[in-house]
Amino acid sequence: MADAKITTSDGISVEVHGTPEEVATVVERLRSGPKHESKAKPRRSKHGEDHGSGGIPDLVETLKEESFFKSPKGLGEIRKKLADMGHHYPLTTLSGAMQTQAKKRNLRRFKQDGKYVYVSAG
Repeated sequence: MADAKITTSDGISVEVHGTPEEVATVVERLRSGPKHESKAKPRRSKHGEDHGSGGIPDLVETLKEESFFKSPKGLGEIRKKLADMGHHYPLTTLSGAMQTQAKKRNLRRFKQDGKYVYVSAG
């Protein structure tokens, strides 16, 4: 077994215990410095939409093409359908995005039994 005590240029001390090959590997990795791999997540708009992918508007369009909005649907039903498709959104995010869809006249929005529902506009 080999032992090494290493102090980096920024003051971090490391003690390594292992076979000579293991210690040499650790020393070489410390010498070459950290490898910076960018794993940045795509930015999201305030409505949970991926920039460049469309997000909720594209999903709503898909649901419209499937005649999902043929009959009025509440936010809970919409959320469940999107979750079944693998897209999970909190109701607060979905609410704002669906209001935007109604403002753009992609869907109609009205109250039914005290709750807002959405239906195809045409």
